[in-house]
Amino acid sequence: MDSLTSYQRNVIRRTSVGDILVRSTARNPYRRILRFRDRSFTYRELNEAVNRCAHGLAKLGIRKGDRAAILSHNSHHYVIYWWALMKLGAVITPLNFMLKGDEIKYIINHAEPKVFFVEDVLIPQLGSALDELKSVKVFGFINLSGKEAPAGWMNIEDLWNDANPATEPEAEIDYDDPAILLYTSGTEAAPKGVLNSHLNFYMVLLSAMADLKVTEKDVLIGGIPLYHVAAMYLCIASFAVGALYVMEYAPDPVEILKLTQEEKITYWIWPPALYLFLPMVPDFDSYDLSSLRLCIVFGALAPPAVLDRWQKLLPDAEFMNYYGQTEMSPLGTCLQHRDMAKRPDSIGQSHLPLELKVFGPDNREVPRGETGELVARGPSVMLGYYKEEEKTARTFRGGWHHTGDMVRMDNEGFVYFVDRAKDIIKTGGENVSSQEVEATLFKHAKVADVAVIGMPDDRWSEIVTAIIVPRPGQTVDEKEIIDFCKNEMAGYKVPKKIIFTDALPRNPSGKILKNILREKFAQA
Repeated sequence: MDSLTSYQRNVIRRTSVGDILVRSTARNPYRRILRFRDRSFTYRELNEAVNRCAHGLAKLGIRKGDRAAILSHNSHHYVIYWWALMKLGAVITPLNFMLKGDEIKYIINHAEPKVFFVEDVLIPQLGSALDELKSVKVFGFINLSGKEAPAGWMNIEDLWNDANPATEPEAEIDYDDPAILLYTSGTEAAPKGVLNSHLNFYMVLLSAMADLKVTEKDVLIGGIPLYHVAAMYLCIASFAVGALYVMEYAPDPVEILKLTQEEKITYWIWPPALYLFLPMVPDFDSYDLSSLRLCIVFGALAPPAVLDRWQKLLPDAEFMNYYGQTEMSPLGTCLQHRDMAKRPDSIGQSHLPLELKVFGPDNREVPRGETGELVARGPSVMLGYYKEEEKTARTFRGGWHHTGDMVRMDNEGFVYFVDRAKDIIKTGGENVSSQEVEATLFKHAKVADVAVIGMPDDRWSEIVTAIIVPRPGQTVDEKEIIDFCKNEMAGYKVPKKIIFTDALPRNPSGKILKNILREKFAQA
């Protein structure tokens, strides 16, 4: 053992996400691994590009533990850059491509990356913040639209040109080393930097095979943005089992249908909004979706009417509900197809790598069936919040990760989502779940989309407020909606105010941005 080098001692039994690609390539060298637009890679081609990129990044001074940022839509460039960083033991910092100047500046100056690659069409979003990103030594651009890059910026493709070797880079990586620094949206305060480790993502693989049933025969479509941990989950799982990952630039309903037909996609995972809007695509019925074997709903529960329609459209496919958090990489729970008919309103049971309980305000477990905060522990839980020791300690109090999500759990361990703690509406001394009211409103034939929020009120503290997108061609008024709700729920849950709008603000993963709605209508 003494004759071994430090690297040899490390590599003989380490847990490194980058090694997953090495092993999958050895098993499937000539199988397709990735498609983006008209470009496809075999496992061997992608692994060689990743290795060349890793050597290119090393020439720029990137070492284990260094942060490296990216602001871009999905592309094969993104995938190569990300996996190269993991092979070096460096930490990718993906930014939401909708961010602008000061938002970008905060994250970059907090994460302190050495390099920052930006998609060509997104460079203007940096604005004046570009001159204030002090840690960045190298700026680079990702050429996806042919726009000219600023002087002195390097082209990301130069990182994996033939001048760099295709050999595996040598870096010592431990299971608890950080792999990803991902900033969650700051709705109440500044964004938090979540550190996920190499071990966290090995647990993702365990769950992907035990819970989500990803196999080598699958063809997955990746439209979820890669700055979202769910997209990273899918990509890692797909590469590990030897599947094909068909990647979109961004979620596009028409392209989703075309690619599903063309590539015979077997595996969907989308937020409820996409399942709602896809059937509205012109000529929807002309697309052949019969290859689909599994459709997963994540981010929230699909309205029952929407789920029922899809089950009739795809009678041979299985459907699952999925819940997770970035802080859990993003594991949590899933409801298997076999349980959907009996418990369609459940988010399921815990993923294999996690133990879940429901705690009350005293940080003790509540009786089954009572509402409390979901807490978790297990090897998929994050390392912590970057540079936020106090916040990490609060979140991990008592030896459990406190999710901030209010749920109840039945005697068989099935979890039922009640609401985000911050989205519970406190009105007249009662607590109202915004999700419960939304589920009721989705039953109305004229409601296409809805968000329920609490608005400040001198008398009630908050009033239940429904913001509704009517179905195309339908006319509906406030009285009709309120009368409908009165027949469906307790009086204190009935919205006191109805607002009609053309669309609801969502992030690219489909979640409604309720903080924006609160700000907009509070000002109004």
